[in-house]
Amino acid sequence: MDPIILLFVGVVLFLVVLIGLGLLFFLRRQQPATKQKTEEASPTKNAGKTTSQAVETNNNKAQPQTNSNQATATTNSVSPPIKSALTDQPLDTSSDDKIRILLVDDNLGTRDNVSRLLYFEKDMEVIGQAVNGREGVELAVELKPHIVLMDINMPDMDGITATREMAVQAPYSQVIIMSVQADQHYMKRAMAAGARDFQPKPFTSEELVNCIRRVYKVGIPAYQQFEVMEETKTKKNQQPAAAGDSSTPRMAHTPVVVVYSPKGGVGTSAIAANLAIALHQNHGGVVLLDGDLQFGDISVHLNTRPERTISDLVHDGNLEIDLVQDILIAHNSGVKILLAPPQPQLADMIRPEMMKNIITSLKNDFKMVVVDTHNHLEELTLSILEMADYILLVLTPELPAIKSSKLFLELAEQLEFPIDRIKIVVNRANMPGGINLTKLEKVLNVDKSYRIPYDSKLHFALNNRGLSIYQQDPGAPSARALADLTQELLAAMPVSDDKLEKVP
Repeated sequence: MDPIILLFVGVVLFLVVLIGLGLLFFLRRQQPATKQKTEEASPTKNAGKTTSQAVETNNNKAQPQTNSNQATATTNSVSPPIKSALTDQPLDTSSDDKIRILLVDDNLGTRDNVSRLLYFEKDMEVIGQAVNGREGVELAVELKPHIVLMDINMPDMDGITATREMAVQAPYSQVIIMSVQADQHYMKRAMAAGARDFQPKPFTSEELVNCIRRVYKVGIPAYQQFEVMEETKTKKNQQPAAAGDSSTPRMAHTPVVVVYSPKGGVGTSAIAANLAIALHQNHGGVVLLDGDLQFGDISVHLNTRPERTISDLVHDGNLEIDLVQDILIAHNSGVKILLAPPQPQLADMIRPEMMKNIITSLKNDFKMVVVDTHNHLEELTLSILEMADYILLVLTPELPAIKSSKLFLELAEQLEFPIDRIKIVVNRANMPGGINLTKLEKVLNVDKSYRIPYDSKLHFALNNRGLSIYQQDPGAPSARALADLTQELLAAMPVSDDKLEKVP
């Protein structure tokens, strides 16, 4: 066959195949559209399906309208726990056990960055943000955060000033300064203002979190003290008011002087021991009770061996009140002392109601009762304070002590303690670098304070020889200050001479 004819036939066959393939592709493209049109043209076939979908949709819409509260509760009960993107572990969404944090920084980027760093910490929660120091102080008073992260350089009120204000207005909160200016000058200013720590910028997540946890741990006593205040205030408000006078009944002419400080290490026991001796030498008939049952050290201050202590009054869980006179110990000054238990674990033997009965018994037999106390505001300490005719609030001219004392004065007002019978005693009043005493009195909102200058004899005379500074060196500055305090207390007290001490 001619090659030309063969070529022509081949071309024709190729074109036929190509056209066939194109037609097949076209028919496949048209098939879904045709099927859709066929279904739309058959309403009977789709009627059941459409009705079923409509009923299901209407039921879903009607359910929350029928009982929206039930639907919300059900949704909440079956919702999955929130998980951390880092650990894939359920987060504790309860805010009661979290460290509450307030951010104070005028830089929005810094606030957002810190918030992001703390977001996945299970034990932390940012509860507020402030753009300057003044707003930060207001929020700290309102929200009561555990930790305040404070910048230094801010408009309106800088971080140092705000920290100083918080130490007075929001003593519950612990301040951590954040600043790019990490030199010693700024650190010292921050600490002097009352800051607990200094975190230089920039910082890592680990550095910030560790710092927050460290400061929170240090501040736990302050948080506990505040919680006791709130609980006591609540109980006080819930108690029905007694007819007539709601104050704690006291026996006439038997003053109870309680020496107390919310801050440890300010010399409370030394002042209590010296004051008891001074009062006894001026009027006689004084008994000194060591109310710090766990770690009382009146026996050390008065150089007395604790052969008999308050724990000897309890047998089989019952208080043998008739044995009080038998366990008193006579000091060489003439003061009778009732010592704390020799071991801390024995302190639990004395319950608050027992302590009240013991103080009442001492009031029956002595002209005056002086009580040294523990600094923690636990139930037993509160029971002692309730029995007090006079509370000597001891502090040193330092910010932590002032801060704690202001917190206690607020509590005393809420508990309706007679404010006029709370006397401020500033120990080591002339200590180098101490807060100005006039400013201290202004912060505590008191007209007057009793000032005892630092005197090494005040502490070492008792410890070494069991003699008060009042006995050893009446002309010493601390002895004269104690004499003035003694005379003012005696002048204000309705002390009677009709009660004679019973000598064991």
